[in-house]
Amino acid sequence: MKKSEKIALFLGMLSGDGCLPIKHSGEGFRDYAIQFYNTDKKKVELFADLTRELFGGEGRIRYSDRKDKQRLWEFCRYSKEIVLKLRELGFPEGVKRDVLRILNIILRGNDNDKLEFCRGVLITDGCIRKDKTIIFHSGSRLFLEDLSKLIEEFIRKKKSIREFIQEEKYKSYQLNLNKKESELLISKLKDKPTWDNGTPVALSSKTR
Repeated sequence: MKKSEKIALFLGMLSGDGCLPIKHSGEGFRDYAIQFYNTDKKKVELFADLTRELFGGEGRIRYSDRKDKQRLWEFCRYSKEIVLKLRELGFPEGVKRDVLRILNIILRGNDNDKLEFCRGVLITDGCIRKDKTIIFHSGSRLFLEDLSKLIEEFIRKKKSIREFIQEEKYKSYQLNLNKKESELLISKLKDKPTWDNGTPVALSSKTR
């Protein structure tokens, strides 16, 4: 993969299951953290590999066990330099739900960069269902609207966003592609997703 494609994949995954939390140490100083969470360890390892290859240095992977839920894996890397670079690109710090958008570096990129970004979102906030249709699910309507426009470039069809209410108070949003649209999008990816218990996996835990 070219560096620009790795950046796009990294930003897609960060948009899905990552964040730049605003936290402070016990002394009151800002902790500049890059965090990524997923129940699939392979995806967390992939994100860790991308972070190391793009920015150097090492982060930490750990997990937490939750009652009646799958084990949650977490990658964390502390770096003021990386956080400031991501902030300069336009990635939001703190709660991203209502402000997350697709960054200009992706919108102005080439087709391969845009597709790798879509892959990053697919393996975090999306899934390929058994009927081979794709669904993206997010708490950010603006982000899914941006994603819909981006995907339209490859499937030549505008897709609307569906709204849902969770737990009677939280809004969430879905972008759905039918089987034909899903197959068309996947066909354009350099490395086709493979399935492990129904979960699409991009590349491997080691990027190449």
